[in-house]
Amino acid sequence: MTTFSENIKHELCNIAYSKKMLQKILDSYLINRLKINLFQGKSEWIIDSNFSFIIHFIAKILKNIYKIKFTLEYSELNKFNNMRTFRIVIQEKELNKNFNKSNIFNYTYSKNNISQDEKKSFLIGAFLSGGSINNISKKTSYHLEFRSSNINYLKFLQEILFSYKISPSLIKRKYSSILYLKKGAEISDFLKIVDAKDSLYYLEDKIISRDLSNQVHRLNNLDISNISKSTKAGNEQIRIIKEIYNTKIYKKQHKKFKHFCALRISNPSASLNDLVKLFKQKYSISITRSGISHYVNKAKKIYKSLK
Repeated sequence: MTTFSENIKHELCNIAYSKKMLQKILDSYLINRLKINLFQGKSEWIIDSNFSFIIHFIAKILKNIYKIKFTLEYSELNKFNNMRTFRIVIQEKELNKNFNKSNIFNYTYSKNNISQDEKKSFLIGAFLSGGSINNISKKTSYHLEFRSSNINYLKFLQEILFSYKISPSLIKRKYSSILYLKKGAEISDFLKIVDAKDSLYYLEDKIISRDLSNQVHRLNNLDISNISKSTKAGNEQIRIIKEIYNTKIYKKQHKKFKHFCALRISNPSASLNDLVKLFKQKYSISITRSGISHYVNKAKKIYKSLK
């Protein structure tokens, strides 16, 4: 079963991008995930991912735009997570003049003079290379994060997100730092920015469903609380009515007050609004909530006068 993060990444790899955007996506991905191995004076570049479709997406950019030759490899299944690592391996001699290595090794982290498409591309490359969103179908909270060992890279991503009025937090770690979001609305905004429309619809549907469920739950709790309060108040009123029921002062009271006492004894959990309706149904008498409240206070007053 695929995760929500995997579905987003799959969607991002299947969007049609301009050549300029593909170049920036690749730059962002390599800044975060490129490894260089040195052996006997020769070097090779290794670009990896746990998802084969991401490696094929990156390989397509290298092949179609930069005409670079490479080999594809994959590891044995990891016993702990049951996943493989997929790799693109490039011998340094295969890197041609069309490929601008300075974008990777000498990148200047500044959001100034960067277009909206370049910002979007950089975020896409960042999510493909080190981004994830928690499984929202099972979790009640929302969490999007970018991981990288390059703190300046994450600070640059943070500045880009700030420009979209999104406010991520940054945790500095010794080996791998994290830039993250916790608000469902901001995660939705991120998916809008990178044009992951299907994933955006899925997330917003979950947010709406969860908010509705929480609202129904709160209303149910409120109903239970109101019933409990009404029952407690009703039982106290019944106790008072029984104390005054056979007294002379009670027998002198108006018929409507006696109707109230009879209804209250028969309906201990009824609210004041319920008693208004019962008055109409049983005695064909129209009375307001204030009128019922007046009778409640009157019963208490009589009870106190007997003490």
